[in-house]
Amino acid sequence: MAGNLLFPCEYARERHQNLVKWRNLWTILLFAFGSAITIFLIGAILLFIRESWLPGALSTLGTIVSGVSTGWVVTRRKEAVEEEEAAYRDVAEKCADTSSADATRSAKKLLGKYL
Repeated sequence: MAGNLLFPCEYARERHQNLVKWRNLWTILLFAFGSAITIFLIGAILLFIRESWLPGALSTLGTIVSGVSTGWVVTRRKEAVEEEEAAYRDVAEKCADTSSADATRSAKKLLGKYL
């Protein structure tokens, strides 16, 4: 009987670890897209100031396209956050001890915070 109760707990822990990794990957991708959009926007402003209209317009168009793709990444990250929190609750329910899940969360901090 005890062996059967351990298996769901281990499964819940593994699932939580995987979802924490995905949450971090989506967060890193979101930061990368945000940085790229900022650089494109600064470039577009500089091109418009220098009166280079065609490169400025193309850079602005690139910024808009990047913004749309960033919206998609934001949606995926929100889903990853919800899935990870559900997996955390599953660990708490199945294991009655969240110390391993808490350790996984603290090990995967980005910029000193759990984002």
